[in-house]
Amino acid sequence: MIGRFILPLITLLVFYGESLFVHLFQTESWFGDKVMVPHFLVITLILICAFYRYRTALLFGFIFGFFFDIYYTEINGIYLILFPFMVALTQQMMKMLHNNIIVLGMIAVVNLSILEVIVYYIYVILNRTNLTFMEFVDWRLWPTLVLNIVFYLIVSIPFKHYLLSRRKAWLGE
Repeated sequence: MIGRFILPLITLLVFYGESLFVHLFQTESWFGDKVMVPHFLVITLILICAFYRYRTALLFGFIFGFFFDIYYTEINGIYLILFPFMVALTQQMMKMLHNNIIVLGMIAVVNLSILEVIVYYIYVILNRTNLTFMEFVDWRLWPTLVLNIVFYLIVSIPFKHYLLSRRKAWLGE
């Protein structure tokens, strides 16, 4: 019974962990003028989609996308749509590619790049940024991808084992 609440609790902790990471590791003091955006929640959703259940990842994508919009962004609806879109995109890519941790890491990098570029263009359309695309790539996209790759390398294997054990228990019920 308690096992049913562990995955939502982990996802909630990752959601709050992103803001905690931003406060603890201020990028100006570590990396100069580069901006590193943690997308740990998106990586968690991608792992849930690949190794547990697509429907669960999609549901969490909607719920946490809504929370993300409320707490972190000025424009409501961006992440409410983009998080489930990333889950659906992952699901479609996983149908075509092998389901292993290395391929999933590449899918995560592609999906995070797509997410960042979409958000950038939404901000350009709404005149919320004046960065050129190349400035965006240099200033935000590359550092963000590096940070999230490091996070993926740290959590992917233990989280994969946890999700596969949860899936086995779910299928056994």
